[in-house]
Amino acid sequence: MIICENGQWPKEFTEDTVTALEKMPKATKCSDHCTISLMVHTAKIVGRRVRRRIDRKIEDVSVEDQFGIRKCKGTRNEIWMPSITLQRTLDIEEELCA
Repeated sequence: MIICENGQWPKEFTEDTVTALEKMPKATKCSDHCTISLMVHTAKIVGRRVRRRIDRKIEDVSVEDQFGIRKCKGTRNEIWMPSITLQRTLDIEEELCA
């Protein structure tokens, strides 16, 4: 991807082209047209690709018990894990802090 290699956006990505589409056949008034910008769609695709690359790098450097930024390791899991540990300890009738 050119953007990742040199840090510059291609010229086509910095200019926006707005196209008028007819809402009705043989439209003559401005209100009979709608506009669409294809730049928004392109930016979404590029944004997803950049996000995937960042996610892969985060997965490589983050530790296994890192909560909040990893997949399937949200803050809910962080709150839930101590309660499960406590429940398992009570189930086998051991002291949690010996």
